[in-house]
Amino acid sequence: MRKPALLLRRLFHDKRGLSAVTVAVSMPVLFGVAGLGVDTGLWYAMKRQNQSAADAAALSAAYEVIGGNTNVATNLTPAASQAATRNNYGGTTPVVTYPYSDAIVASGVKVTLSQTQNAWFSSWFPAFPTFTIANEAVAAVNTLPPACMLALNPTANNAVNLAGNPTINAPTCTIVSDSNSSSAFHLQGSATINAATLITPGQVSHTGAAYTINLSYPAQTGANFVPDPYASTLTHSFVDANMPTSGTCTLTGTTYTAPPTGCVIASSTLGTGGGYNLSGPMQISGGLKIKGGTVNLSPGTYWITDGDLTLGSGGGTLQCPTCSNGGAGVTIILTTAQPSGGTVGTLTLNSLAVLNLNAPSSGTFAGMVLIQDSNGLPAGTTINSPSNAQANSTETLSGLVYFPDTAVTFQGTPAATGPQCLVLVANTVALQGNPGFATSGCPSLGLNNLPIVKTIYLAE
Repeated sequence: MRKPALLLRRLFHDKRGLSAVTVAVSMPVLFGVAGLGVDTGLWYAMKRQNQSAADAAALSAAYEVIGGNTNVATNLTPAASQAATRNNYGGTTPVVTYPYSDAIVASGVKVTLSQTQNAWFSSWFPAFPTFTIANEAVAAVNTLPPACMLALNPTANNAVNLAGNPTINAPTCTIVSDSNSSSAFHLQGSATINAATLITPGQVSHTGAAYTINLSYPAQTGANFVPDPYASTLTHSFVDANMPTSGTCTLTGTTYTAPPTGCVIASSTLGTGGGYNLSGPMQISGGLKIKGGTVNLSPGTYWITDGDLTLGSGGGTLQCPTCSNGGAGVTIILTTAQPSGGTVGTLTLNSLAVLNLNAPSSGTFAGMVLIQDSNGLPAGTTINSPSNAQANSTETLSGLVYFPDTAVTFQGTPAATGPQCLVLVANTVALQGNPGFATSGCPSLGLNNLPIVKTIYLAE
């Protein structure tokens, strides 16, 4: 009777096979932990990959913003999705937040990515059937000082060309060449540029002696082009809306005066000798040429139709003695009065010519001193080019000088007085001399729609 009890006691104390049992019981846990380690590595690799996708998506959306496309649904989300997909992202549609700001970024775009991944090896643990991988990136949109010189030609060599040892003084504003050429900016001789920064999709080239570039911000080559901020506003219909098409200019002594509704006078009536005064609003048909004399303008708007504005060799002065920079001023518009087949003139300043004008600080053309009609012209209209200011000419100008389809050459020293505002928008620009450009005084002249330069960088 004792034998069964003995056998039972031996069985309870027998440890043979215990390791096998322990291993059998532990195997699911061991496999789960090992699988979790493998899956964690895979998830980490995917998170790093998706972070690159998030960075690319944020930058792509930010480029849409600086291009003026700011709608989240129609512009930013598609751009972010395309960039993320190109970087092997396979999750849900990116969530784009714009505008976005936080303690680090004043203005930017935030992109959030989310991708659900199966728990392949760690599926032993019911708590880990899937895992969500989330990534975020923020691209900051930075605004540089406004542009005071903008050359719009997208492909021209030497689109901004400095020759003859010039010095450009524009320390508070940006100079832009929209050309993608390797010589978008070209410096000849010992040229000097003092500016906030230089921006171009192309490059900067140089020939001759050593040059000097003093910038507050690093120059940016290979950048986005900067759009013409006036292309949609300074249209033919807008600039000619109030141009007088009839009315007689009254001559009293040497002064031609317009009635309140304006008048039209032919260039042949004025001649080329100068020595007279004009009071607008006035259309001057056939151009305006001044040689060896002075023409005084009263504050107002003057349309020069189907001809050039030329200040001749040996002298020729066009000025507004009663204007005050920051107050009353003059706007000259080169345009056409023809419904088709007309000519938009250009500006020529010959040797010893003097051009001394400032824009009005209020009214329809606030902040605009010289405009070449260029946008939405009647079919068949031609635009004369280039615009040229020769050596020994003097240009004191305040306001916007707008010649978007013309090659502009200044050999003199155009500069602003009083409120510092001289903004040049042209097709190409060549400078010889010591011009000064500025935007700091433009708001006081009513010129608020300046060419804005935006850049982006990955902030978070």
